[in-house]
Amino acid sequence: MTGFALFLARRLLGIAVLVWVVTLAAFGLFRLGVPSQLADIQINAQLGPGEPATWQYVHYLVRLLHGNLGESLTVGLSVDTVLWRALPPTLSLVIGGMLLWLVTGILAGMVSALRPRSWADRIVTSAASATVVVPTFLLGLLLLDLFSYLAQQGFLWMQPGYVPFTHSPWQWLGRMILPWIALAATQAGVTARLTRSAVLEVLGEDYIRTAHAKGLSRRRVFWCHVLRPSIVALIPSISIGLSTLLGAAAIIDQIFTLGGVGQTFLTAAKENDLMVIMGTVLMTVILVALINLIADICQVLADPRIRLLPLRPRGRRSMPRPWVSAG
Repeated sequence: MTGFALFLARRLLGIAVLVWVVTLAAFGLFRLGVPSQLADIQINAQLGPGEPATWQYVHYLVRLLHGNLGESLTVGLSVDTVLWRALPPTLSLVIGGMLLWLVTGILAGMVSALRPRSWADRIVTSAASATVVVPTFLLGLLLLDLFSYLAQQGFLWMQPGYVPFTHSPWQWLGRMILPWIALAATQAGVTARLTRSAVLEVLGEDYIRTAHAKGLSRRRVFWCHVLRPSIVALIPSISIGLSTLLGAAAIIDQIFTLGGVGQTFLTAAKENDLMVIMGTVLMTVILVALINLIADICQVLADPRIRLLPLRPRGRRSMPRPWVSAG
């Protein structure tokens, strides 16, 4: 437990340092790097007019430690309120897209690996290659055209926009299905191909042949000896895919006008709303860092070969004495 506590403390400290570096880089970029009269007006109005950039940055850090991200220039609300309102659509999009991506990609890859060179294998491989090639924004636009076609046919359950789950779960589901597909398609194709390779590699191991030679059924061999090593091999790629998913969510959010964090960020960038931009960047960096931390913890829990041991002080090691011939 001590090793895990040290590991967690180091990672959380690293996240804190990363957030500090991001705030320093973003503030320096808008205050000193890129000359912008509108940005200077916002910084002077909220962080002290006429003060040096260093003291303004200190004021920003102090307010940030108290949970104050500043005021929005265009909306007239605090950045905390703006991001809090934009969070439910983003969470609905990301969580639903992630579940669809993982379930579809892992199941398709396993079916393809367990039936190599079959029609199922060829269909899964072709579909995975197609989804990887098609960009996310293009797939989103195609599905948006599908929205319009269904509306012309009188099928109004699927529409752009966002309806809160608490307002109407049925309408919420209808508004989120096509955004989930657009968000999950590319990552599902990548995961299907990686799952196929991981399962085929595990099936070629000697202990799998030994399990079959002992008379174990194929189902038991798969669930007890194939599934877990295959999933462990996928965890690093899943953490990378989640980071990519957050970036694609901004595009899908804008295409389907969900009103989430991605659309809020793009609107703020268009209007040069500095505080909203910095608050969105901070939220995204923290989410990506926490996702990577959770993925590392899951890999430790899933793979018994990985151990988190406490750091030992480096001391002088006693070297073995060289063997000297008696002659």
